[in-house]
Amino acid sequence: MKTKRVIAAAAAFLCAVGSFSCAKKNTDSKKEQEETTAAVTEVQTTEAAAETETAEPTTEAAKGDETDINDYISTTDIAPAMWKVTDPATGNELYMMGTIHVVTDNTFPLPDYIMDVYKNCDGVAVELNINSLMDDMEQLQDFYNKLVYTDGTTVKDHISEETYEKMKNYLSAKNMYSPMFDTYSAGFWATQVESVSILSIGNIDETGVDARFITMADEDGKKVVDIETIDIQASVITSLSDELSDYMICETIDKADDMKEFTKQFAEMYDAWASGDIDGLDEEDDEDEMPEELEDDYADYMDTILYKRNAGMAEKAEEYLKNGDNYFFMVGGAHFAGDKGVDDILKEKGYIVERVDAA
Repeated sequence: MKTKRVIAAAAAFLCAVGSFSCAKKNTDSKKEQEETTAAVTEVQTTEAAAETETAEPTTEAAKGDETDINDYISTTDIAPAMWKVTDPATGNELYMMGTIHVVTDNTFPLPDYIMDVYKNCDGVAVELNINSLMDDMEQLQDFYNKLVYTDGTTVKDHISEETYEKMKNYLSAKNMYSPMFDTYSAGFWATQVESVSILSIGNIDETGVDARFITMADEDGKKVVDIETIDIQASVITSLSDELSDYMICETIDKADDMKEFTKQFAEMYDAWASGDIDGLDEEDDEDEMPEELEDDYADYMDTILYKRNAGMAEKAEEYLKNGDNYFFMVGGAHFAGDKGVDDILKEKGYIVERVDAA
């Protein structure tokens, strides 16, 4: 079984909320940080909440020793993959774009062929409206509640002591660790370690493509609709088994020790997205070997994080087409990669799917 920077893809191309908590801590005001922390505290065990206080990381601390991603990016003309889907029975059309949830400081503005679709749409359909999530404390608490252990255990009971100490030391060095969060699942920590690593890269902007369009839609009075639910997004994080989480935490930290190589690998993924090479994001094509004993865990994880979600996303796209909804449909780029992407599923259903490129 081959792997492809599994958690990196989850944070950047597969999960809208994969790194939002780190991004929130890096960009919010002190008051908003305290409000978010209060929501998190309510879903912790009373013991853990009483014993510790939440660390308040800063952008500078989280960034650490920066490596400028622009030194490794080769794409100069941003041209993300976009498709026009037509229902042959009604003539209704839907435009779909593969996004990236973490961008560089040079990503925007996007080209006209994309912005023209946005200007002519009635709203944007995104994986999850993370802007709304961050403003709704009850909803945010509900999301966090899905990520904590409720059986009295902590992450220490689910990963090895060696991995826990390695994770703790790594996040502490980034000023991103608090013992309070030990009640969160091992999958949460695997995702957070990867998110922190990505946000340590120089000139990375944690406000991704979908978040930008959500903000624009709000400002322009356009609708913002959720393609998925909080439950689905949470499943992306919790579907990692303890063993796979343990492995990925160590792998990510080891790779991030060489920030130049880590930045280079992320830049390759960014280049694939930015150049429209959508199949360059195919999760089943990479040189890294997954340990044999984790192959089944990895297959189950990929089924949850990618393939089942692709099918659900295609169903929502079909719903919009049947209703004649003029939405600009955008989900992480990896959901279109390979031969099991959202576009492939719609094509199999009999819809006309055409790639749209810059004129």
